[in-house]
Amino acid sequence: MAKDMGEFLDNWVDSVEQSMKLSAEDKAKITGAGAEAFSKVLHDRTPRSNEIYRRGRSAGHANAKHRNNSHRKTKHLQDSITYKPGYTADKTHTGDTDVGFEEHYYDFLAKIVNNGQHHMSEKRYANMHFYDKAQQEAKKSVKEAELRVFKEVMNHDSDK
Repeated sequence: MAKDMGEFLDNWVDSVEQSMKLSAEDKAKITGAGAEAFSKVLHDRTPRSNEIYRRGRSAGHANAKHRNNSHRKTKHLQDSITYKPGYTADKTHTGDTDVGFEEHYYDFLAKIVNNGQHHMSEKRYANMHFYDKAQQEAKKSVKEAELRVFKEVMNHDSDK
């Protein structure tokens, strides 16, 4: 009897796992909703300078000649937040959604602002760990957004 019960439970768990497997497209809808919720919180938490970037400002190795003007800051870090539902940072379509910053320059800048550097002003010190703080602050809204879309996806699948 115990063996039959164990076998029943194993079969039941397998059937539940199979019913919970999502396609990459459905997973992208869910994680995309979470990414949208997170990006809003991250936008609000990302420090913004008073600088006005009309034609781009030299940054980094300003005198270096690059084909794509990669060392010209043309927008605020806050405005460079990006994600594509269903795609990771390395542009792989898995259904997972990574939220980050456009281009390597903005990603690098965000890392410096988040982690800090030597000889920081009080303002820079206050801006430290903005990304980590945004992750903590966004947990609830991300879960709610993903749950809402998950329910929509699961109801949609059950209608077939």
